[in-house]
Amino acid sequence: MKTLYASALVLFITLTFSVNTISAQEKENKIVATFKGVTETEYFKFVDEKDVTILFYDLDENIELSLYEEEMIGKKFNITWSTKQIDEFDENGEATGDLTTVKTILTITEVK
Repeated sequence: MKTLYASALVLFITLTFSVNTISAQEKENKIVATFKGVTETEYFKFVDEKDVTILFYDLDENIELSLYEEEMIGKKFNITWSTKQIDEFDENGEATGDLTTVKTILTITEVK
């Protein structure tokens, strides 16, 4: 009987950790959007097919594409993105201790 209770306890603990791990993973989103340029605050501006503006904070470090080139403006891209938390900074460049959620591009390919 003790073996049965011990097995049930181990199974319960395992399921609890599995559920926490799954919910902690960030959701990936996919869109097709046209690049409109870099904003004054250094965000990458895209507009989707429904004319909704999406601002991205940065690109994954493995992406070799440079969106700072003028010839990229007006091109359409398939984008996979997620959100992440970053530190907020005041006007002096000091961290405020607050976090803000931003969008980050995970993958990007040009639509031909």
